Amino acid sequence: MLKVKENMKANYMMKVKIKISTICLLLLTSCNYLKKKKAIQKMEKEYTEYQDLHKHQGTENYDVITLFNENSIIKEKLVERKQQFLSIINRDQKLKKSNRMKIGFFGNLKGEGYTGETLKDGTMWSISEYNNWLLNGDNKRFKYIDPFSDREIENPYEFENKEKDFKKWLVKFKEYYNKANYVYIWMSYYYFKVEGKWYMMKDDLEKSPIDFREQYPSKIAPEEVRMVKIPEVFDNLLENKTLQLAEYVEMDKQKSSGLNPISFSSGYYMFELHLPQGDILKFRRYSAMGFNADMNIYQIPKELGGSDEVFFIEQLPRQTYPDKSFAGFYAIRPKNYKELPEYKAYLEKEKK
Repeated sequence: MLKVKENMKANYMMKVKIKISTICLLLLTSCNYLKKKKAIQKMEKEYTEYQDLHKHQGTENYDVITLFNENSIIKEKLVERKQQFLSIINRDQKLKKSNRMKIGFFGNLKGEGYTGETLKDGTMWSISEYNNWLLNGDNKRFKYIDPFSDREIENPYEFENKEKDFKKWLVKFKEYYNKANYVYIWMSYYYFKVEGKWYMMKDDLEKSPIDFREQYPSKIAPEEVRMVKIPEVFDNLLENKTLQLAEYVEMDKQKSSGLNPISFSSGYYMFELHLPQGDILKFRRYSAMGFNADMNIYQIPKELGGSDEVFFIEQLPRQTYPDKSFAGFYAIRPKNYKELPEYKAYLEKEKK
């Protein structure tokens, strides 16, 4: 009898705990709902000017140009120093498609080409062929040449050295290694750029020393380097107050507790980009890891042919917020950019 009463009491206490937990959960949910509702009302009332970049209409004197849409993740972004353009490779997550674009320093599209790996000299490389589109606009793909036979190599995966004697093979290797102005290495393959053509040799002979790569590392002549990284200026813009954070509107929040050590806050960061002609570009960015975690801003230095008036913004998406945290690559440029001295100098260089 006593045991039955104890069980009844235990069941009663369990029901009470469940009810209390349910009430607490309802109160928390209600509280979060009210906070979110207030945040939305605040945005709708105070921050209507702050738009997502892919929907932005620009300012009085500046345009926002969508170079790659809000579904596009940027896989490569390089500056070509001699011809002065950007080489951008993107991946459209929605269409499951990649492409490469040449983009001028003022946000103009200049062409679309092959998406192979970009070498430092501008060659678009793959293991079996290469392309010079970035260098001269030619879309033709070329095979690598075997230095021993002077013939094209159809399939590098099936390639076998005709010369099996390592000493004799090494003589030919040194000849091409020394006269090449660019040597690129991929696994056991050596690629030599000699007078504009690419040759290939495979280091897979038995007597090849273990430290062969250390003896003959990759190399490139300084004058061959054409592709460099785009200078990232986000932190500099914050320091000189060209970029300012106007407000953070929290939309979601979780505090760490008990067995759950994770805490986070996500919401809209309201940015103001102060532009040289006096305009302020007001835009927003949804993020959960701080206001610079999912966004990069670039400018092309004047010494490379760029302008202080033009900005490029890259956004990285967060999969946890697919309808708020967008991707894409955008140019911010003056509407009168064709009147800028830098643009006129840029056109003169293109004519040469």
